[in-house]
Amino acid sequence: MLPLELSYLVSAIALYFVMIAVQAFLSNIENKPAAMAGSRDGIADKGVMLGRARRANANMVESLMMFVPLVLVAYVTDNLNGMTELGAGLFLAARIVYAPIYWFGIPWLRTLVWAAGLTGIVLIFLQVLPFTGAA
Repeated sequence: MLPLELSYLVSAIALYFVMIAVQAFLSNIENKPAAMAGSRDGIADKGVMLGRARRANANMVESLMMFVPLVLVAYVTDNLNGMTELGAGLFLAARIVYAPIYWFGIPWLRTLVWAAGLTGIVLIFLQVLPFTGAA
């Protein structure tokens, strides 16, 4: 059985897959199939939602670049604990809420939810740093 943190990690990857699908769906609505089948050179986002979906996906990649290795380091170094579980759960919950908030352009709430996800990453980070005393 996977530790909860690894289940959250896999769920975050599944969420990212859904986010990519949303972006692809919006892109296919805005652009002709021939343009989408090609190299997509010169295709600009026409709609606000597609641009937001692209930016939300880019932000998810940036966040995953911190979340994934931290969870794996905590697992490999046997530093999984209540704080890593809380951090991973907070990250995933925030990211589930973050995507639609970004797509629909809700300011300030988006920033607060992003900060909650970052807090989850920090909680995990503090558990793997050797000088924190947690490791």
